[in-house]
Amino acid sequence: MQFVDLHNDAICLLPWQQFLEHIKHAEHAGAGTVLSSVWTTNMSDPISEIKKYRQLIDNTRTKINLPMHIEDAWFLNEQNVDDVIATRPYSVGLTWNQNNNLAGGAHGDGELTDLGRSMIERLTKSGVVIDLAHLNKKSFHQVADQLTGQRLFCSHTCFDEINPHPRNIDREQIQRIVDSDGIVGLTLVNEFLGDSGVAGHIKYFHGNWGTENLGIGTDFFGAPDMAFNDYNRLQQYLKDHDVHIKSHDISRTLD
Repeated sequence: MQFVDLHNDAICLLPWQQFLEHIKHAEHAGAGTVLSSVWTTNMSDPISEIKKYRQLIDNTRTKINLPMHIEDAWFLNEQNVDDVIATRPYSVGLTWNQNNNLAGGAHGDGELTDLGRSMIERLTKSGVVIDLAHLNKKSFHQVADQLTGQRLFCSHTCFDEINPHPRNIDREQIQRIVDSDGIVGLTLVNEFLGDSGVAGHIKYFHGNWGTENLGIGTDFFGAPDMAFNDYNRLQQYLKDHDVHIKSHDISRTLD
């Protein structure tokens, strides 16, 4: 069965030929979809860069579906939002780890701003999914409130009750996503996983909320210390620990 990676940073953090090799490896490992993240935090001209990556994705010859994600929409405003929508992102994350003009990041104390609310409205009306990853708890709930009636999506995180960390989500946040029939992507970053590892977080989620709403958002190449660095090792680990992840069709979050 083909699997889905809900968050992968390879497209903008690897040289292009290495990215193509990574996608070929993912295809051979059985990936059906790799949600490819364009991380904009340190970009001086993010819209030009996003357009470049859109063209590169469109010209990539692969059997894998490569929807584009925009991570950290700090630059977004009323004047350029239509240009961003025109690049056809599947999803947009409002922040990275710090506050910006839209919302509060995981390591910040900010909250959803009026501009952030306006950008959410513009994006969602165009079919773009809002990714709740990297928001602090206050902004998470404010964004979730605005998205009432929609399936919620958090592409790459771990669970605060297992390993307390600003990037992890707590029981109340998980419950909101599950209640919306949304999807949580479990990431492979060791700093977020802690001592319980991947299996511990999967078993925690499955034991409390079942198997329907948990996926994998590897965050490959997005952090220096990962539990695994390739899809084959991840699949073997899941098999060895007798845990499984459903291969979600991420398009369900658009329904």
